[in-house]
Amino acid sequence: MSEKHESSALTFSPPHAIEARSKIYEEMKRYSATPEEFERSLGLFLRGSLLARIFAIDEIYRQIVDLPGSIFDIGTWRGQTGVVCENLRAIHEPLNFHRRIVCFDTFEGYKGFSDKDNSTLTHDNGSYSVGGENYSEVLTRLLMLHEQSNAMGHNFGKHKVIAGDCRNTIPDYFRDLPHEFVALAFFDVNAYDPTRRSFEAVWERLIPGGVAAFWQLSRDNMLGEGRVYIEECLGKMPHTVFRTKCYPGLCYIKKSNQSR
Repeated sequence: MSEKHESSALTFSPPHAIEARSKIYEEMKRYSATPEEFERSLGLFLRGSLLARIFAIDEIYRQIVDLPGSIFDIGTWRGQTGVVCENLRAIHEPLNFHRRIVCFDTFEGYKGFSDKDNSTLTHDNGSYSVGGENYSEVLTRLLMLHEQSNAMGHNFGKHKVIAGDCRNTIPDYFRDLPHEFVALAFFDVNAYDPTRRSFEAVWERLIPGGVAAFWQLSRDNMLGEGRVYIEECLGKMPHTVFRTKCYPGLCYIKKSNQSR
């Protein structure tokens, strides 16, 4: 199984852009500055496509600022979306200490790929592993440090990182917290069955006006999210669907105020 990240195999960038990306990374590794200066200069090395992802997450986050409920990042991988959401919380609603972020992942790679999916060298059972359940401790620590570094940082420890198969951990989470409801959920588990089952569990707890966001909804080589949308939502659930302006691959569904 290939250990390559998909950005080296599935990309719209021409070779010269990929080469430039590698050179930016090399410049970052040998950049000469004090730790304080380096930390404040990370924008020098933030390439446009990653910045577009952050803008897209911000576009979605703005949809829920006036709504109560938690944020789920399902298939968090290394946790970047969860961390970005904590920092957006601090920007858009710094006094909302009730906004909890919950990151779900096996941290051992994808699970649940079947004949309903289009498996590849970069997308199959076991790919995107980050080294097992111990990574959940790393991500928990990072989330807490970001909370502490943000405004009102004395109020920290709100967020959770949950390791395991989301087909089991999300129902377990709701069983343990029967009062919990969701304002925003990101889905990035890619395989059809985990996407379907986690979406069904979350949709029942998604408040009216809440948002379900999919990173691969219209991607032609990743079938799971599109199939789930067609089977579970299209013509069945009252909703509206959008794509983000800066990052067309990230699409989101807003739950209608009407009941199912």
